[in-house]
Amino acid sequence: MKVLYIKASPKPKNESASHRIAEAFIGEYKKNNPEDKITELNLHDEGCPYVNYDILCDLFERKGLMVETANKFIEYDKFIVSSPMWNLSIPAILKAYIDLIIVKGITFEYNKLGIPIGLVRGKKAFYLGSRGGGYPFPLSLITFDMRYIKYIFRLIGIKNFKSFILENVDKSPEKTKQNFEKNLEKVRKLARKF
Repeated sequence: MKVLYIKASPKPKNESASHRIAEAFIGEYKKNNPEDKITELNLHDEGCPYVNYDILCDLFERKGLMVETANKFIEYDKFIVSSPMWNLSIPAILKAYIDLIIVKGITFEYNKLGIPIGLVRGKKAFYLGSRGGGYPFPLSLITFDMRYIKYIFRLIGIKNFKSFILENVDKSPEKTKQNFEKNLEKVRKLARKF
């Protein structure tokens, strides 16, 4: 299996809750799937351009960055995304990457009624997120980080989607620190089933 690990936090690993829970997940996953090849894509280290006019013009000619990025993306069997929630959503760089992989004819197509149908079927995705505060219901209704990623994956055909969100990272840092090992163990347990 080929696994793509997409990192969207600009912080160094030791300062990022989303990186730290993702590293625990990846470590456990590797132990249980030693033959799988994991490719790390750190969006901040690699750089990820926003779609502009030139990139769109290339797409219309079926060449260029969007076509290349989408074709690379579909080579993988599993996807792990780690990201903080920023302003109730995801970091702009993660959205920029998503804009590069959502390509008609590669990751989705339209049926006769004009409804998008995913072409990336039979694959799995896992989202590992962190949030500065807590968002119990009904506040959970205004959080779009995990939901956006879930529905983007569903749009392209990946229905096997799981997630883990660590909340109150900034609001209750001492409590988060105290419970961090318990949360890492929850994450490792989830990795064994992925």
